[in-house]
Amino acid sequence: MALLSCAVLSLAGGLKAQDFEGRTISAVEIKYNTTKTVDEARIRNLMSSKAGTKYAAEKLDADVKALFESGLVDDVRILAEDAGEQVKLIAEITTRSEYIAVGFVGNTVFSDEKLAKECKLKSRGIISDAVVLEARRSIEKYYQGYGYPDVTVEHRVQSSGQPGKDDLIFVINEGSKNEVRKIRFEGVTAFTTAELKKEMKTKPKNWLSWLTKAGRFESDQLASDLDAILDYYRSKGYLKVSSPGIRREPVGDGRVDIVIPINEGEKFTVAGVGFGRVTVFKSEELYPALTLLAGDAYSSKKMRADITMIRSYYGSRGYADAMVTPDIRDAGPNRVSITYRVTEGTRFRVGKVNIQGNVKTKDKVVRREGTLQPGDWFNSVELETTKSRLTNLNYFSDVQVTGTPAGGGYRDVDILVEERSTGSVGVGFGFSSIDSIVGFLNLEQANFDLFNPWHFTGGGQRFGMNLRLGSERTDFSMTLVEPWFLDRKLSLGTELFYNQSTYFSDWYEQKNVGGSIYLRKPLTERSSIKLEYRLEEVSVDVESNTPPASLFWNEDGDYLRSAVALNYVYDSRDSLIQPRDGHKIDAGLTVTGLGGDVETFTFSLQGQKYWNLKWDSILSISGELASVDGSNVPIFERMFLGGGRTLRGFEFRDIGPRDPATNDVLGGQSLGYVSLEYSVPVIETVRVAAFYDMGFVNVDSWDFDPSDLYGDVGLGLRLKLPISPLPLALDYAVPVFQADERADKGGQFNFYLLYQY
Repeated sequence: MALLSCAVLSLAGGLKAQDFEGRTISAVEIKYNTTKTVDEARIRNLMSSKAGTKYAAEKLDADVKALFESGLVDDVRILAEDAGEQVKLIAEITTRSEYIAVGFVGNTVFSDEKLAKECKLKSRGIISDAVVLEARRSIEKYYQGYGYPDVTVEHRVQSSGQPGKDDLIFVINEGSKNEVRKIRFEGVTAFTTAELKKEMKTKPKNWLSWLTKAGRFESDQLASDLDAILDYYRSKGYLKVSSPGIRREPVGDGRVDIVIPINEGEKFTVAGVGFGRVTVFKSEELYPALTLLAGDAYSSKKMRADITMIRSYYGSRGYADAMVTPDIRDAGPNRVSITYRVTEGTRFRVGKVNIQGNVKTKDKVVRREGTLQPGDWFNSVELETTKSRLTNLNYFSDVQVTGTPAGGGYRDVDILVEERSTGSVGVGFGFSSIDSIVGFLNLEQANFDLFNPWHFTGGGQRFGMNLRLGSERTDFSMTLVEPWFLDRKLSLGTELFYNQSTYFSDWYEQKNVGGSIYLRKPLTERSSIKLEYRLEEVSVDVESNTPPASLFWNEDGDYLRSAVALNYVYDSRDSLIQPRDGHKIDAGLTVTGLGGDVETFTFSLQGQKYWNLKWDSILSISGELASVDGSNVPIFERMFLGGGRTLRGFEFRDIGPRDPATNDVLGGQSLGYVSLEYSVPVIETVRVAAFYDMGFVNVDSWDFDPSDLYGDVGLGLRLKLPISPLPLALDYAVPVFQADERADKGGQFNFYLLYQY
């Protein structure tokens, strides 16, 4: 019988290790030296040596290592027994004990129940190093989040009196609470305190701390903040800036002042930038892309960007291992020269594309987002593109895309994903300044599969069902989108809808029932074109108390609307929720009359532009020009302005030609408006905005004469609330001029979710 313990093989009976090499393993027997706390199947899954495979000492070494690294075992011995032409393996396992209860000692700030929840341990499990370490870190992080930076957590295992079962006890030394009162700097002359505080995530306590968690002290975060401050100096030319470290100065009642001493040093400029020996590119090809140039102030930020750029150049040609090292040397008083020395490495092609971690999601859903195929030149830039595209699907909590050597001049592309829940159910209520109180039910599955009955997940489709019920509206819709129709980058979408609205006017209510189908084709990474067909029945029900002479009576009735719409969209915004840079253009044409009762032609051009300015302020301009033409344009095709998303100093849909009998707006056939807004951050979750809106609505088609102009000015807040991923906009605006005095009803308050489509 042969003995393997901790990957060291000793033999009896004259047999040597090589005598077993290559033999077929007849069986692998698992024996427990102590109480069995780990299932046999779990042990076998960790071993590559199985019945029917070939015996190899190297594989046994790996099996022993895998068992120990799992944290499930305390000791492993693998015995090899001669079985004629074959060999039998016996794995003697000493498994770790199982915890059946978790206790806490030394905690006074938080209850046992709260800590049990935060440490995220199951009701019972194996006492592995990884599990215990993760629990200890979770407890420490929780304490630190509430201002206990010096907390320490140890653990001990206590016998429960049952074989193989123990109690896990966490021993906590809470330390004292530290709440940040002030942040002060010493030795700072180059920048203001406000500029340096902006680089820090640690903030002093303030009146909004209950919402922002400002004032909490975390040692790890402070260390990161100091690194960020020093890097800010280096990005502004202070190459040799340093700090002896952050001090805490107690001021009583658990509060501390954070003192950050800075040795600024001198400001450096760049005398020259060059390259070492390069063969794949010429220096002249790389120079134009550099951002840090001779004569500039030294900047660590720009230098890192240039290193990334150079590596991207090489990576785009297949040189995945290219390394760039900056050689910074003195070039006179307060001047440095920078030489980028490139180790070019070898060029590779793509071998296999391996996908792991996707349990629900089909391989093809992951694979089609990849931009590298077997046989392509390996491109490290495309690895990042693939990762970004997979991350943007929101199917996965983690995405890793790497290249691994495959031999023979090839690199495999390895895609490892960790799936997340992609379905959601939302029930609740909300309200706005337009449609009063609304209850809602939302069902969404972002990774839907119509052809996977009962499970309906994993196909990369998007399904949504929404119901909204309120005092002014009833809305229902069901949507399904296939983003890769016919396995091409072509979106096919469908929608069924029912909308009943009374908030358009006091004199009528409108109901829309129907469906639509569309195709959207990306033209570039930022642009797309969309073709949609929409068929709906529109009912306009005029209220019985409407004056007989009112023009609203001309709108009363049921209409069958058949419409084809074509839209071109270019979108370079850096975010859909709160853009800071970029612009969006949406140009659309809609034609009705392919059957049905409505014959119109509508043109619309919308635009948005954003600039990120000093202090993270945002300047934006948005607007629209639109017109509808036809022999008898119904009210639901006509155009209006006023309300939270257009002219905020006027009531919703209260700008436009009016009905003489009711003084209510009937809508026009041309409009134009522009909004200018400037916002600055107060704290991380609150921004203050000032804005100016102006626009017009004219009676006739293609009439863009701005003679009858309306305008308003106002102030607003942009709030990021924990209960919603979308910022809430609160605006108050007052009219400053108007073509029709009837539209001036004084200052208007609007609130709505700030989301720009």
